[in-house]
This record gives sequence, structure tokens and C-alpha cells, in this order.
Amino acid sequence: ICGLVFLIRKLPREEVADIGVRATAKTLADLLVSDLASDGTTLRKEIPQILDKLVDEGKLIKIDEEYSLQTRESSEWEREFRNRQTKLNNDLTALSSKRSSLLNAACSSALNGIKLLHGKCKAARKLSIHFGTEPPEVKGNEIPVWIRDGWGENESTVLADARAAGTDSPVIYVYVPKVSADDLKKAIIEYEAAKTTIEFKGTPTTPEGQEARDSMATRMGSAEVARNSIIQDVINAAKVIQGGGQERFDLTLKEKVNSAAEISLDRLFPDFQDADDDRWHSVINRAKGGSEAALQAVDWNDAPEKHPVCSAVLSEIGSGKKGKEIRNTFESTPYGWPRDAIDAALITLFTTGHIRATHKGVQLKQGQLDQAKISVSDFRAETVTIDARARIKLRKLFQCAGIPCKPNEESSAAGQFLVHLADLADRAGGAPPMPERPSIDHLDNLRALAGNEQLAEILNQYDSLSKQVKEWSALADLAAKRKPAWETLQLLLKHSKTLPESEDLNQQAKAVRDERRLLDDTDPVPAIHKEVVAALRTAVKKAHDYFKAVYDREMALLEENDNWKKITADQQMEILYTEDIADIPDLSIGDDSSLLRTLEETPLTNWKTKIDALPQQFSNAALAAAKLLEPETQTVKLTSGTLKTEDDIKSWMRDVEKDLLIKIKKGPIVIS
Repeated sequence: ICGLVFLIRKLPREEVADIGVRATAKTLADLLVSDLASDGTTLRKEIPQILDKLVDEGKLIKIDEEYSLQTRESSEWEREFRNRQTKLNNDLTALSSKRSSLLNAACSSALNGIKLLHGKCKAARKLSIHFGTEPPEVKGNEIPVWIRDGWGENESTVLADARAAGTDSPVIYVYVPKVSADDLKKAIIEYEAAKTTIEFKGTPTTPEGQEARDSMATRMGSAEVARNSIIQDVINAAKVIQGGGQERFDLTLKEKVNSAAEISLDRLFPDFQDADDDRWHSVINRAKGGSEAALQAVDWNDAPEKHPVCSAVLSEIGSGKKGKEIRNTFESTPYGWPRDAIDAALITLFTTGHIRATHKGVQLKQGQLDQAKISVSDFRAETVTIDARARIKLRKLFQCAGIPCKPNEESSAAGQFLVHLADLADRAGGAPPMPERPSIDHLDNLRALAGNEQLAEILNQYDSLSKQVKEWSALADLAAKRKPAWETLQLLLKHSKTLPESEDLNQQAKAVRDERRLLDDTDPVPAIHKEVVAALRTAVKKAHDYFKAVYDREMALLEENDNWKKITADQQMEILYTEDIADIPDLSIGDDSSLLRTLEETPLTNWKTKIDALPQQFSNAALAAAKLLEPETQTVKLTSGTLKTEDDIKSWMRDVEKDLLIKIKKGPIVIS
């Protein structure tokens, strides 16, 4: 055989000369047959076995389906392969690890395609593959599949564990038998030795080296095929046992585990039937729309909180839970409920007032809770519930206070109502002369509550709150009317300080302030207001009349002035405007605002100053007229000290005369 291989390998391989003969097992058998009738069948059976033996002995190498004699370089590859084969054969730990990895990967791959749809709602379920000697933990929403093999565990132990778990256990027990152990070991060793040899030797540069590498790759491929085939046979021979000890007898591992998983679903989720319905999305839509009978979509006509799903969710929430925690609880064993069922229960209970929800610190109103907010919202069970009749009563109270409230928005409106009532209390009283503000301690207590607890307490105080809305609204409205009049009175009194009536009027106002009588049934302000306005009008009119009399007198004197007569009317008007005496200001004191405006412009104390200034203003006007006629006119103001005797007078006159004689040389003089 080796001789034939040598001769065939010597045949030309060039494209023109190649006759296509190769040293394959079939070709060698055909060439060795001397008697077709008796030798053909026998040789074709024996030749492949002999060739494999020669390859194992290192005399031949195999490249794909063709054989070749060992060369010096292929011998080196063969020696490296043998060394690695021997080393791995002696390393039981590494060999065991590789075998376990291969078996585990094959099991995982076989089970990877299992798709489980649970119940009418077609809830998707998954398997949790577990390897090792420690039992898997039954939790979450995945079915545990515990896989052990005959290399590490006895079949009797696996069966005993399954029986001990009982018929309620959802765990699926898989035992992979220890069959074809030697063949599997040989295939693993050969594959790993060939693979690591190729990695170690790298890529050769000579034809002989490339041929040796190709031969090693062929050996690795053959070993891989053999290894995978054995593993597949071992996997298909695996036993699948249900908790309690019942074995599944389907054809493949996948089919066995799939049928076992269908049974384990009911064991893992014994409470699943309570929520197994494909109409939960309709419940969600109805509840978001404000319907308290949303569960009719799943044929439930009793109270929402009595539905098994709602009851369990309500109990779980207790004093407070996050939406994500609630979902995790009911999506896991023993419930396995679809998320739509859990969300529908939460939104329905929220709509019916059995729970309250807070999203990012803000309490949600009816209709605001949706599936997107559930996971990050905080839920709290209400300790009391408010029925439809009570909600109507609450809405009536809120609307009486001017707070609009739609059905199922009572909790939101309650906060606005309490704020509004506190504002009414603030406006119904205050600093003197307002009465003291009503106590709002009970409102603070109500605002400290939330949700249905707050609504229930508002109902308990319904009569008193309703009365306070009316009384405080009336006082607030009255205060809005009377406070401006009081403030006007204070301004008027400030301007009346110089009047004889001032003390009495201020005493009357002080009494109103001290006794907090501004909101009495009889308004105390108008009487005082009437007196002070009358006194101020009289005083202002009197001052204005006196001003007018002095103005008229001074104007008459000015009009008799020779210089004044000589200038034009326009020049006269310009001078009068300059001196601010062009006319007498109109007196407007017909109502409070005009009276106050007049007093602000000219307080009573300023009238005397204005009157005293008139003679000087008119004198200035006469001087201005003279200057217009005599441009060089000089103004001389006569001054003197205290004159006590005749000599003092004569001396002062001599000085004045001397001064005037000097100045007259410069131009006309006007004495002022």
C-alpha cells in the first residue's frame, strides 16, 4: 500500500499531464484487486481500516481524502501532534473541563430554540439552563433546567433528586449518560492536539510543510466531525425527568425538555390563571378614560378591589411600593402574570381611588397614570375609599368655592380648595382696623393629609367648611370694598393736621383702628370721611380765595405801572409766565381724588408761602418791564442795619445818597 501511495504521488500534477489519479482509499483498493470476483468487496472494506492504522502509526499522512508518505517535515508535525496528544491524555482535569464545556454548549444549543407561550394571553416564557452539582434556585419567571452528566453524577442520584422535589417542583432534571466515553475522549484529544499543533507550528513556507499542515487540518476536521457526532448521540440519549420522577420519552432532548416545560409552567406559576386573559389592554384604556367599571372588559362585574389580580396588587402595595417592584413581584413565581394585567390592575385601582400614585414627587391626577409612568412611580394604598355619592358631594363643595372639579379629579381639586380657603381667611382679617384673621389650624391639618384620607376628612368637616366658604368670602369681599376707603381716609387725615377739627377726627379713626371695626355691619368710615372732607374743602377754598384776593390786588397795581403799560401784551404774558403768576390755579376739590391731588400739589401749610410770595413776584414783573424799556436800568436794593436815632437815619441816608449818585452815572436806577 505504501508503495502504491509513493508511485501515485510521483505522477505529474501539471494541468496538461495530470491524469487525475489520486491515492485515495477507493483508488488503492481498485489497484490492489487481482480477482474482482473474490477480492473486490473484501479489499474495499479492509483498505480504509489499514490506511487509518498507517496514519495512526505515523507512516502515512492524510490530506482531505488523499494519502501521502511521511516526509521529514511532516514527521516533525506528527511528532508535535503525538506529544500534545500524550500530554492532554494525561491531563484529566483539562480533558474533563473540555468535555464538560462541549456537553454544556451542546445542551444549551439544543435547548436554545425552545419557545414557550403560556395561556390565552400567550405570555412568553424562557428556560434557565443550570449546570453543576448544586440545585438551581426557583425564582423569577424562568423555568429551571438542571443538567448533569454521567461523568460527574450517577443516574440514580438524579432520579432521586427529581423524586424528592415532588410533583409541585417546576425544575426539569436532565441526565446526560456516560456513553461512547472512550470514543469521545479520543476525538476530543485528537481535535485539541491537531488544533494546538497547527497554532504552534504556524504557516509553513515549503511545499512539504504546507502538505504537512494540510494533513493536520484534515485530521483536526475529521476529529471534530467525530467528536460532534458522538456528542450529539450522547445528548439525544439524555434522560429528562419531571419533578416527582416522571420521565419524558420524546425523540430528541429539545422535544423532551419542551414537553416537560409545558407541565412546569403550571408548577412555576400556580396563580397564573387569575390573570390569563388577552383583553387586559382594553381594561387599561377604559381605566385611563376614568371608567370605574373597566374590569367589565374581562367579564368582572363585582367591585374592582375584589378581583384576584387587583386584590393581590392592593395587598402588595400596602404602605408604599415602586411600580417596578410591583411588576417584578407579579411577573415572577408564583404569579407569572402578563405585564398588561399588572398595569391594568394598578390603573384601575388608581382610577377607583384605592391607591394614589406619585410621579417624580408630584401626585398624579386622574387620567395621568399610564404604562410609561408605572415603573418610576410610587404607589400607596388608600386607607379609606370614597364612593360616587361622596365624590359628588365633594365636587359641590369645591364648586361653591369657585374651584372647578371634574369627576375623578377630587384629590387634585381638594388641594386647590384648601389653598383658596386659606387665602379667603387671609383676606377676611388682618392688621387693625381689620378684624383678626380666622384660625386656619384645621386647614393645615387637612393639608397634611393626602389622597382619600384628605377627602374623607374634608367630608367629616363638610358643614363647617361650607359655612366658612360663605362667611369668609363675604368678609373678603367686604374688605376689598372698605379697605380702599380706609386708606383714602388716612391720606385725608394726614392733610388735616393743621385744622382745628383734626384732633377729634383722628380720635374717631383711632377708635375704629383699635377696636378693629372696619368690617362691622355698619361701616364706620363714611361718617369720619364726610367730616374730614368737609373741613379740608373749606380750608382749601378759604386759602384759595385769599390767594385770589391778594393776586387780584397785586395785578391791579401792576397794571397801573407806567412801564407795564408801555410793553406789549405778549411781553407782559411772557413776564407773567416767567414769574409763575400768569393766572390763578383752578381749584378742583369736587371728589376725593381731585381733593387729594390738590392737597398733594399744594398742602394747606404751603398756601401762606404762596400768598406771601405774590407781592415779590409782581414786583419782579414790574422790574422786568422796566428793564425791557431801559436796557441799562440798574436794580438797587436798599438795606440797612438797625436805626435807633435821628443821627443813624441821617447817616444811612447820606450813604444811600452817595451810592445812588455814583450808580446814576451808569444808567437809570430802580429801587427794590
